[in-house]
Amino acid sequence: MRIKDTIRGLPDRRPDDCKLIDVIDEITKLDGLWLRASDLPPLTQARRDAIDESMDHLERPPECAVPWRDALDSMRR
Repeated sequence: MRIKDTIRGLPDRRPDDCKLIDVIDEITKLDGLWLRASDLPPLTQARRDAIDESMDHLERPPECAVPWRDALDSMRR
């Protein structure tokens, strides 16, 4: 079986409630590609700042979260 056929059939082999990271992990295992930190390009300062900002959002208390529907509605305005 070709790799494309295997990947196309992947959704049928995963539960309906699977997470995207699970699918990505499985695709990565199929390809046998395991990146080492030394294989990755260096981070720019802008990218480091974006990662720091994302981490800050993760560390906020849950009551600071905005429901998805509210965020979507505010983007449509």
